[in-house]
Amino acid sequence: MRTQKGCYLISDRRNNPTRTNFINQGTNRGFTLLELIIVMVIVAIGVALAVPSYQDILERRHTTAQAEELAAFLAYAQSEAVKTNKMVSVELTHTSPNHWCIGANEGDAGCNCTGDDSNNLCLLNGVTKTMDSSTQAKSSMSDYSADTTFVFDPVRGTMISDDLGPDHDFTVESDNGNWALEVNIGPTGRIRICNPDSDKEVPGFKPCPS
Repeated sequence: MRTQKGCYLISDRRNNPTRTNFINQGTNRGFTLLELIIVMVIVAIGVALAVPSYQDILERRHTTAQAEELAAFLAYAQSEAVKTNKMVSVELTHTSPNHWCIGANEGDAGCNCTGDDSNNLCLLNGVTKTMDSSTQAKSSMSDYSADTTFVFDPVRGTMISDDLGPDHDFTVESDNGNWALEVNIGPTGRIRICNPDSDKEVPGFKPCPS
């Protein structure tokens, strides 16, 4: 016999009211403390696994952005040399083991990209032209442990007054050491980005020629 929504009156065959029971079909069961603890442990494990992976993705993006910004900086300095028909010097300075800056200057003399020397600022067309690695993330310039200067030729855009060889390979490496990209200026003045190490390869870039 039905008495109310979700409830049924159950009696024995002798219609004994003392043995009558109510069964509520709409009863909701909540979480137990043990179930909540298990869920919290699973969530904590997932977060612990996701954080290192997300950090590594950030390191890769920073390395890519750093290399692309460096390549664009060098291409601009090179184009200014050809456009103005004047030599443009580029100087790389290490400000700390994992930080560096680079500056471009009119003429064949280097410049101070840190801005500490007001008499030796890096200027192109009267505008300060520098790049600081700390603007993206910590990264090392592994191929150069000392400061270096080279000059772009005003006619063909190639490098001259270079005591480090016919080309330059600037390797930008992530702070965690998992990613690396090389910005190369070839003997003809071509600037390109490539992967110098298969163990630290960044997707989307070709391997550097051996």
